[in-house]
Amino acid sequence: MNLRYVGALLLWVLLPACARGQAEDIDSLSCISWSMTVFAPGHMESWIEALDVKDDRGNVHDLRQGMAGDLGQAAGWGYVGAGGGNPQFNARGLPVEAYLRWQSLVEPQTYTFHFVIPDEVRHSLVRKEMVTWRGTPKTSCRSSIAIEVAPGGRVVVSNAGLGFKPVEVMRGQAEVEPLGPYQGKSNGKYRPMHEPAQQYVKEHGIPYDSWAPPPSATVVTNAQAAAASAAAPAVPTVDIAAHPEGSYVLNGMMEVDSRLLLKADGSFQSIIELGAAYGTAIGRWEKRGDAIILRRTSPDRPHRTRGGADDLSPLFDRMRLTIDGSCLRTNLMGASACYLRH
Repeated sequence: MNLRYVGALLLWVLLPACARGQAEDIDSLSCISWSMTVFAPGHMESWIEALDVKDDRGNVHDLRQGMAGDLGQAAGWGYVGAGGGNPQFNARGLPVEAYLRWQSLVEPQTYTFHFVIPDEVRHSLVRKEMVTWRGTPKTSCRSSIAIEVAPGGRVVVSNAGLGFKPVEVMRGQAEVEPLGPYQGKSNGKYRPMHEPAQQYVKEHGIPYDSWAPPPSATVVTNAQAAAASAAAPAVPTVDIAAHPEGSYVLNGMMEVDSRLLLKADGSFQSIIELGAAYGTAIGRWEKRGDAIILRRTSPDRPHRTRGGADDLSPLFDRMRLTIDGSCLRTNLMGASACYLRH
């Protein structure tokens, strides 16, 4: 999490005593971001053509990342650490299933792997747990899903997070993509390897056996994932028009991080960050027809932030949010924005 964002959350502690109970509520929203990143063993270069993730709202998101992260060692599976590396996706629902297509450049071969994220892993992305970090007890989340890919189509999926030891979730066996690289659009040409990788493979070969699963492991296949996906229950919908109370995350605005909490008692809390500028606000909300109107009560006037950056809290004063499906739409800093129900 961005340090400025942590600092902004700490402002809630400094609010008047009457607001401190609400501050605890918005702090509970701090583990709703997650990431999914692909890694490959050292010198076993892999180019990620596609990483499409379906969330628990039925949306599909393109998370392709280009070259897979380097695990360091060539033989065997390396250590993914806390995971991450890709952007944190605050404004998306929690991932349900993923489709990965990549070029294993050292073979060369193109593979596809489709898997369903287990419920326990999906819940762990947002569930706070106590952890000791550098000798100090803290709360953290296992908010990263790491996908390790290797030649031969071997896959390991792990769940990781700051302060936690990565936990292996599944082993997988990908399928060869019959259309080849770029789904047949490159006339069979693969992305070129870097010179160090070429030299390593020339001298040492490809250690296929080092990535083989242990005999006791259950290996997931694309067919199993497809069957599990087909059997999954339909994604429930939320009628925001009837029940607008809940938590929302800003979606679709680059470099802007914002969250909004509408409480059943008619109060709201909000936070926004853009670069060095940020703002927090509490107040009252009311529903007028197809819109939600915010009235900010604290802070009652713009205040100077650290480093002289702009205070963005006035943006929430008299903000009008129009109900549109699962979104609350508004004009934010001159652009159309959607606060997505989480």
